[in-house]
Amino acid sequence: MRRMFGMRVLIFILGIALVVWILIRLARGSSIAKKPDKQVDDMVRCKHCGVYTPRQQALQKGERYYCSDKHRDQDR
Repeated sequence: MRRMFGMRVLIFILGIALVVWILIRLARGSSIAKKPDKQVDDMVRCKHCGVYTPRQQALQKGERYYCSDKHRDQDR
């Protein structure tokens, strides 16, 4: 009889712990959703191959953008 009482208490404590854990996860989830997204750079298309590259990394020749030196040089 004593073993059943101990098992009931253990199950009760585990149930409460599970409810607390779920509530904590729900509270954290709402704060994570409010974080701003990473800022995406302006993308430009390589005139030679069509691959999109961040404007800061692209090579510019006049008004045309290229993903590499090779593509810039081939477009002469």
